This record gives sequence, structure tokens and C-alpha cells, in this order.
Amino acid sequence: MKYMPIVAILTGLFEISFAIFFLPIVKKSKKPNLNVLLMILFLLSSYQLLEAYNCSFNNVPILVRLSFLFITWLPALGIYFSYLSSPNKNIIFRITSYLFLALALYFSFWFMIYGNTAVIKVCKSFIAVYSNRFPMYKFYGAYYQIGLLFMVTFSVINITKEENYNNRLIIQDFILGSLLFIIPSLVITSLFSSYRGAIPSVMCHLALFLGIFIVKTLSREKKLVKKYEIK
Repeated sequence: MKYMPIVAILTGLFEISFAIFFLPIVKKSKKPNLNVLLMILFLLSSYQLLEAYNCSFNNVPILVRLSFLFITWLPALGIYFSYLSSPNKNIIFRITSYLFLALALYFSFWFMIYGNTAVIKVCKSFIAVYSNRFPMYKFYGAYYQIGLLFMVTFSVINITKEENYNNRLIIQDFILGSLLFIIPSLVITSLFSSYRGAIPSVMCHLALFLGIFIVKTLSREKKLVKKYEIK
């Protein structure tokens, strides 16, 4: 089935539009963890729009690698969000977040410096299937899966210790949004052989659920900011 970019385009526009819309609100709220959520929206939207371009027009190698660079930061930023959301700024969370941010930076350089580190094999239906020929991908895959596990686990720990109701809601939205894209992505790519090599594409499309919950969080924050501005 021929690739149809409409899903990637609409998802990307949804994410980047709301990221821009809520930017002033996040600045007023002065909550560092909300800045991280905005960054995640920008990164997810960048991947979606680049995939749509690469699969619809010219498969430009540097743009394919750039799309991988953007999504490389998702686990690291997710863990960093968990650290910033920690009520007592847990030192283990801090060390882990800095480690994963360093790994994300390393893999980002790797994608941009070396050619053929991310290659689109075929685009079909709504997804892009990638060819992963480098042994380094085993380490990259471990970084990604462990990072996603840590960001959810740390957030669950945070919500059990957070006493502020509004802060709990922020963490709760992040957990629900994360689970709604991580679990289905792993199930789909594990059960259906046609989706092998497509996990970045599948995961980023389903990350729309995370985007929706981030928008929910920022919408609630907007109401709080306006409430305190009136007072």
C-alpha cells in the first residue's frame, strides 16, 4: 500500500501548533518540568513532518538521520522530566537523567556524523520501515527501551510521594500518555512481522497519545495561570 502522509502531517501540525500556543503560558508558570514537555512536543512534531517529507518526496539521507536525532531525545527528556517532577529532587533520578542526556547527545552526534546510520528501507501505508545495519543499534535500542522504562518508573515513584494535587495531575498525565504509546508500540512491532524495523515510526505515531495528555496538562496550567493573574 502506498505511503499516505496525512497521518504524519496532521499529527506533526497538532503537536507543533499546541507547543507554540502554550509557550507563553509555560514561561509564566515558571515550572521547569513543563518546559521539558514543550520540548517533547517539538521533537515529536519534527519527526512526523520529516517522515512525511522523506516518504512523500525525496528520501534525503541527512533528513532521515535528523529525524532519528530528534526522537533520540525522548527517553532522556522523559527521565529529565521525572527528575524535575520529583518532590525531593531525588539524587538517583538526577544522576540517571544526566547520564541519559549525555547518551542522547552521543547518539545525536553519531547519527549526524556517520552516513547510513538511519536509512528508510520502504514507506508503506502510514509508516516508514528502517534498515538498521550497524551493531551500535543494539546499544541504541537498549538506551531507548531502558530509558522509556525509567521515565515511566520514576514518574510512578514520584506520584506516590507528591502531595500537591496539581503536581500529581501533571505526573499522572505523563504516565498515562506514555503507557498509551509505549505498550501498543511494543505489542504491534512484536506481533506483526511487517512492522519489524518500523518501531520508530509506529512509536512516534502512537506518541500522539502522549501529545494529547501533554496538551491536557498545559490547558489545565493555562487556567491556573489565569486564575492567579486575576488574583
